[in-house]
Amino acid sequence: MIPLRRFDLLVLLLIVVAIFQHPSAMEAKPVSFQRYSKVIDTLGVMCKCCDGKGGECKSTWKGSCPKLQCLPWKYQ
Repeated sequence: MIPLRRFDLLVLLLIVVAIFQHPSAMEAKPVSFQRYSKVIDTLGVMCKCCDGKGGECKSTWKGSCPKLQCLPWKYQ
């Protein structure tokens, strides 16, 4: 294993301190992917909501989606 240099240790220490000072910055927050779906599509990732009857998937939806599937376009 490569020993950490002083600078690396300082950066690591600053990251740990920042996390403990602002824990809300690390919290998971719900995101509406529908709003960003066109941007995500341009990156080659296709998202669809699969919460319909029998697992039916739709490429457009309103509100939040409990069963969101996002895969690279190759696997769609």
